[in-house]
Amino acid sequence: MKWPAVLFLCLIYIGSVYSQDSLVFYSGKYYLGELSYEDEHHVYFNKMVASNKVKLMRLPISTVFSINIKGNQPKYYYHKNSLGSQNFSIDQMSKYIKGEQDAIEHFNVGYHFLVGLGLGLSVSLLDTYEFNDVNCKGYFNGSASTVSIVTPFLTSVLIGFTNKKVRKAHVSNLELLNSPHYKRGFNYVKRYRKTLYSFLGSLTGVATIISATLIHQNNKPCP
Repeated sequence: MKWPAVLFLCLIYIGSVYSQDSLVFYSGKYYLGELSYEDEHHVYFNKMVASNKVKLMRLPISTVFSINIKGNQPKYYYHKNSLGSQNFSIDQMSKYIKGEQDAIEHFNVGYHFLVGLGLGLSVSLLDTYEFNDVNCKGYFNGSASTVSIVTPFLTSVLIGFTNKKVRKAHVSNLELLNSPHYKRGFNYVKRYRKTLYSFLGSLTGVATIISATLIHQNNKPCP
């Protein structure tokens, strides 16, 4: 295939990707695809799941913030309600959701998982150390107590405390740092992700030590 033909096909593909409708949720997540239709309570959206495949999604309107339809102005399903929880303007809510999206895309949770893993391993390892039995002292010889069980929960609480500073490296547009609504959305997702992944890391560490303890005690039981 000659280069002009390859370039032409690439341009067609890029154009098809960027001409898709974009459906945005209050959670910050979004789908690319095409709006099929909607009724009073649901939006039916053909979500792109592969380069040539779509899946029809039936989505409650209450979860959808907006949809950007190709060639048209964005359509907003959000309505401000001063008597309820929806007390932001459309612009403020847009910035809040953009903060969520930037946190989802740019905030790295690997560090918090590893910290949780380290704490889970350390605490649970000490918890399974046998102190009382002179003939059986050592790691993996004791039984795990409630200390090991509550460690993932305590870890998630401690690590989940939000440092409300938003780093420039995590921001798609530095002008958004002037918006308190953007920061609020970013920190909401940041706190959730820190809490979740530190919990999963700690749980993994505790489960690893308990499994190792059971294997050790089966293979080398105390006299």
